[in-house]
Amino acid sequence: MGWQSMVAATMVNHVCATKQATLKKKSAIPQESARAGLEDDSQADNMVTDSGTDMTTRSGLSIEAGGMVSGKELLTCVCGWSKVTSVRGLRIHQGKMRCLSEGVQGPHIEQYFEQNCLSQSAEVQRQVTCHSPQDINTFDTREANLSTEGVEDEGGVDRSKAKGKQMGREKGIGQRSKVKWPGTGDKMAWRSINDDLKGMLEGLKGTAESKLNRLGKVIYDYGMARFGVVQRNVKCQDVVKSRRQVEIEKLVKESRLLRKKWKKGNEAEREGIELLQEELRSKLVKLRRAEAMRKRRKKKERARIEFFRDPFRFVKSLFSKEKSGNLKVGKRELEEHFKSVYTEKERSSDLDLPADMPPLGDIEWKMDVNPPRWSEVQEVVKAAKAGSAPGPNGVPYRSYKSAPDVLKFLWKLMAIVWKKGIIPKEWHRAGGVLIPKEKDSVAIDQFRPISLLNVEGKIFFSVVARRLATYLKRNNLIDTSVQKAGIAGFSGCIEHNSMIWHQIQTARAEKKDLHVVFLDLANAFGSVPHALLWKAFNFFRVPEEISRLVKAYFEDIQFCFSVGECVTSWQRLEIGIMAGCTISLLAFTMAMEVIIRASKWVVGGERLHDGTRLPPVRAFMDDMTTLTTTVPCTRRLLGKLNDNLRLARMKVKPSKSRSVSIVKGKLIQERFMMEGEVIPSILEKPIKSLGRWYTAALNDKEQVEGLRTEMVEAINRIDKSFLPGKLKLWCLQFGLLPRLRWPLTVYDIPISEVERLERVMSKAIRTWLGVPRCLSSVAWCGRGMLELPLTSLVEEFKCAKVGREMQLLGSKDGLVKATAPVTRSGRKWNAREATQAARRALEHRDVVGQVQNGRAGLGLGDSWKAFGKATSPEKRHMVTGFIREQEEEARRAKAAGQSKQGQWMRWESVEKRRITWRELWGLDTGRIKFLLGATYDVLPTPQNLAQWVGEDPSCKLCAGSGTLKHILSACKVSLSQGHYTWRHNQVLRSLAGALDKKRLEVNNMPVVGCSRVITFVREGQHSGETAQCLKTAGKWANARDWKLLVDVGSKLQIPECILVTTLRPDVVLYSESKRIVYFIELTVPFEDEVDGAYERKRLKYTDLVAEVRERGWQAYIRPVEVGTRGFVAKSATRLLSEFGIRGRVLRTVLKELSDVAERSSQWLWFRRAEAVWGRE
Repeated sequence: MGWQSMVAATMVNHVCATKQATLKKKSAIPQESARAGLEDDSQADNMVTDSGTDMTTRSGLSIEAGGMVSGKELLTCVCGWSKVTSVRGLRIHQGKMRCLSEGVQGPHIEQYFEQNCLSQSAEVQRQVTCHSPQDINTFDTREANLSTEGVEDEGGVDRSKAKGKQMGREKGIGQRSKVKWPGTGDKMAWRSINDDLKGMLEGLKGTAESKLNRLGKVIYDYGMARFGVVQRNVKCQDVVKSRRQVEIEKLVKESRLLRKKWKKGNEAEREGIELLQEELRSKLVKLRRAEAMRKRRKKKERARIEFFRDPFRFVKSLFSKEKSGNLKVGKRELEEHFKSVYTEKERSSDLDLPADMPPLGDIEWKMDVNPPRWSEVQEVVKAAKAGSAPGPNGVPYRSYKSAPDVLKFLWKLMAIVWKKGIIPKEWHRAGGVLIPKEKDSVAIDQFRPISLLNVEGKIFFSVVARRLATYLKRNNLIDTSVQKAGIAGFSGCIEHNSMIWHQIQTARAEKKDLHVVFLDLANAFGSVPHALLWKAFNFFRVPEEISRLVKAYFEDIQFCFSVGECVTSWQRLEIGIMAGCTISLLAFTMAMEVIIRASKWVVGGERLHDGTRLPPVRAFMDDMTTLTTTVPCTRRLLGKLNDNLRLARMKVKPSKSRSVSIVKGKLIQERFMMEGEVIPSILEKPIKSLGRWYTAALNDKEQVEGLRTEMVEAINRIDKSFLPGKLKLWCLQFGLLPRLRWPLTVYDIPISEVERLERVMSKAIRTWLGVPRCLSSVAWCGRGMLELPLTSLVEEFKCAKVGREMQLLGSKDGLVKATAPVTRSGRKWNAREATQAARRALEHRDVVGQVQNGRAGLGLGDSWKAFGKATSPEKRHMVTGFIREQEEEARRAKAAGQSKQGQWMRWESVEKRRITWRELWGLDTGRIKFLLGATYDVLPTPQNLAQWVGEDPSCKLCAGSGTLKHILSACKVSLSQGHYTWRHNQVLRSLAGALDKKRLEVNNMPVVGCSRVITFVREGQHSGETAQCLKTAGKWANARDWKLLVDVGSKLQIPECILVTTLRPDVVLYSESKRIVYFIELTVPFEDEVDGAYERKRLKYTDLVAEVRERGWQAYIRPVEVGTRGFVAKSATRLLSEFGIRGRVLRTVLKELSDVAERSSQWLWFRRAEAVWGRE
């Protein structure tokens, strides 16, 4: 049966199952329950929704959704038949019409009915029975049998197909296959999904907790029944060898036999054998060459398929190290490992805070403890990624992002469990997999566990985490100058890195003392005790309602992992947190803040010249760094941290920690100890902290060299990826540049070194584009007449440095803002000065206000936001945008000094061409090469070849100067042979087609009287149908009998009713009723001659227009130009807009004109040496 009938049956079956389970549930209500007086415990939490008011009430009566009390509903069969009937009526229809005998997958409605009744009864039993954690993973064999039993016999469907349809349900927890949900852009499909799920969910009965536990299963079963699941890739069997491969093997065997016979034969036999071997060798060479070419084609095809399937994953695979392996551990051993890691031995013992803990100040801002608001839930779901992996129930964020009624149903249930302090069982469960850390991983410690929680619980606790973070931030309970993790609005890694590096460099430059210790905690996320989290909640005075919710959540967290076909039993998380949990990270931050707050008071940090005291500890989650000025202070602080960590049942790993000791500006070897072990110095081994390397040299020279090596290796990987050049450019733009941006931001790299790196990158770009080495980088980095979607490495470097300056100068941390270090970027360019200049320019623009550019009316133009009213992220974006404008001005100045490649600077009357990635992917390599070469005049013309290699500079046809302009528009032989006429007619057909389409549309419009009087339109009123007609029709609006004549294919003659003349304009557009005529003359000149062509054609038809006007006609001449290299003149844009072609249609027509002219010129270029060739 199809998904429609299954969905409809499910809506009815939930009601039937509830009625069957009512008697059982009455006996299951405990006497001490607050709802013991009710007949049905489910009615206490049952939400009754009125479709007209969308109000939710509580009542002892149940109102069925969609009139389901009467037992009838609008049901739809797989054959398309639909009727308001009962399930029995649908069954009768299917039996008479035999709809289920056509091979449609899916169970019969009786089986689906029985299945849902069983699942509902099982749910009632689970409410009164105490089950062990392993019971959650037990698969109901009756459900599996119902899914496929009788399908082949009664419905005529293959049992294997029906079984595949139920694959998602048969998989264990954490192994559910992904549903093939439609894309986010498919609004109609999601509207249908939203309506179907809304009706199904409103029919659910039971407590709010039971509804939430069943919510994911209902959504997943619906999606699986309607859309199916993603099939796992099955390894293909051994491919049958081709005839060529068989022939190669045969020849190799024959060659070996001949070699053996040659060794045993005499001289006469050897000569014959050698001849045979030579013949075999030549055959093998040909066959192996052909086989190698076939394999290379296969690799190219496979690479393109993988790229277009997921470009970002393909790029990531190019740059990331290979990680593979199979865990060779049994299920029992794996479960014992997880049990030993996540079981807390000291759970029963109490955990106390240090007695010398500094007291907490007064709480001024109270935390909101009301149930989640609808706006909060919407914001959380909107911020979530639609592609995030789902949890054990298989429901992704997308099902809530695109189905608002389903999300609202979830929100209403969230409000109920919030008030009761209940966390549904499904929110406690997590499934996961083990991902290898390195190549050929086999041991448990070589795999990283990844846990996936159900998104419903993540949405709920995201609201809790946001409120808790706001509470901590507004009351200044977390010192953001020390700990920057978990609190929004801070660039923690950049600020900590910048301040730590600045203190080290200042100590070296000013000959001061400084001792820095980078501490690494041993399995910090997995070893933090839950008791420490509750102590932190109590210390920061988190309201009891919030603490109760989080504690109830952590009390029963269980997870399981799937390894191949094996699934572990449920494991209880008694210690540590899960990285995928939305509340755990903030709770961990609070626990670490308690430890740091209890330790940092024993010493003071470095004092600056102005008296500012810097903090002695800087932390980001579990990464802690101590910065003190004396050895005793360092040891005292380390000892206090060690004592408090030991009190919190956590410990430091000294072997992975590092120390930096600077005395009088010089790096020395000073020993510090923790846990009885010596902390190594960076003189022995460098360390990477928060994305930055610290080496014994205490400078970034090694990192600059490493960056150069990494970039060269990355370019080589892209080059060997079997992709065409245009796809390699995408890999460079979206794969390599983002990887380089972080080191360019963090490390002190001079701009001269970045320019050298860009030259290496430019060499690869020229190779992939297929252009000569002389082409300037302005061609692909600039935003001139031809704009490619590529950016400059130097520009990205400057924007990264300026962005870092803006982050430090605009930091919400007062210490960072007051002592922001100067970003070092070499002597040629200073980031601090560039930032200040950009800020002054933007502030000056605020004073001047918006000015008009061009001939637009007052107030027209691009709007912009005042710099003084912008937020910090907006200011950073505006400043980096100003830096990009400066870089573009520098490129334009460079292009102005290039006599040949900078010719486009003189094209004032043509429109710019912007090539998007989609358009670039659609162009073939030869066309990209021609487009760039023709635009910047670097094609191998005779004139250019004479400069490059000393060839003859004359034209091959007419012996004239062999320049690009001559070949494309000025060769006499090409003109006499009709080459240019052929190109002109190609462009004219495209232009005439667009005008004729608009002409037919206008002629079919209703006649509307057009008054010359402009009526006043009041506020809130519309201009009316007449104005809309004029806007749509443009110049066509005055008539409905327009006729179009085009000088293509046959000799055009101006109608005698207009004028008798020998002139032949390209297009004549006229209306006899209104006596209006337009003469349109198309020219395809070289882009430098667009203005001259316009004036020349206008002057040619001036007398004709005057004669026509004397005869009482309204005559107009409209010269139109389209450049030989595909750049459309502004006259074409004005003409099309004048006749009502605007918006997307206008852009489509202009692009078509550009493509036709460019392809025609490319064909002329390919056949530039042929005097005579056939015309179309």
